[in-house]
Amino acid sequence: MSLDSLELMEKREEETARLVSMLSEKSRSFTEPKMVLIGGYALRVFVPFSRYSKDCDFALKEGLDIVKGWAVGAAVETFEKKDDHGFMRWVSVFDAGSKKAKSGIDFMEKQVRGREGEAFAIDDEFLSNSRKASISIAGNEFEFFVPSYTDFFILKVMAARESDARDIAALVWKNGMPDAKNRLASLNNPDVFTRNLKEKILPDIENKFFLNSWRGVFDAMEFTDREKREVIGQLRGVIT
Repeated sequence: MSLDSLELMEKREEETARLVSMLSEKSRSFTEPKMVLIGGYALRVFVPFSRYSKDCDFALKEGLDIVKGWAVGAAVETFEKKDDHGFMRWVSVFDAGSKKAKSGIDFMEKQVRGREGEAFAIDDEFLSNSRKASISIAGNEFEFFVPSYTDFFILKVMAARESDARDIAALVWKNGMPDAKNRLASLNNPDVFTRNLKEKILPDIENKFFLNSWRGVFDAMEFTDREKREVIGQLRGVIT
């Protein structure tokens, strides 16, 4: 990673911390409305590695209109509200050396939606299963609500990007496979869980270049071929 890239990511985290601090104050520590942190920043609660995340993501059951009015020092780049879901994106432009860069916060109301029509319901059980956890962003400690391990794992499998495959490998290595059966009903199509594991996640992890990719992202060497085989075995046990 180049020094310029590292500086950019550090400055983005600093700007994200500023936005999160403002959001925490406005929402009374993420309680009014209750917001649950998901995505790359929440991953830091479940594994002893951190990776940079371009965006900060929150899930809430209701209150998107209220949060929209709090975007002081940030622009509301996207706002859409439908009967079954809502989405909003805050964007802040900041100086990164001689260049301009962006930091963003995404808010998902009622559903977390995938790229191919998948959806996970932000229901009462999702909120009640969440817990408080301390997470550091740019050296600042924040108390967030984070999902249960099971719900977080399902969200990662639903998204099923290459970055999610790396995260899932780390999650399974450090926490094992959750018993997700009772929460799959939160998906609009529960079959997507097994299908994505079989058709997207496992092929990514089995790829011969996966170890290098994982180590590069997490800047750690502890994950070896042995750990990779163990993770693959646990994942195969779910789909066979």
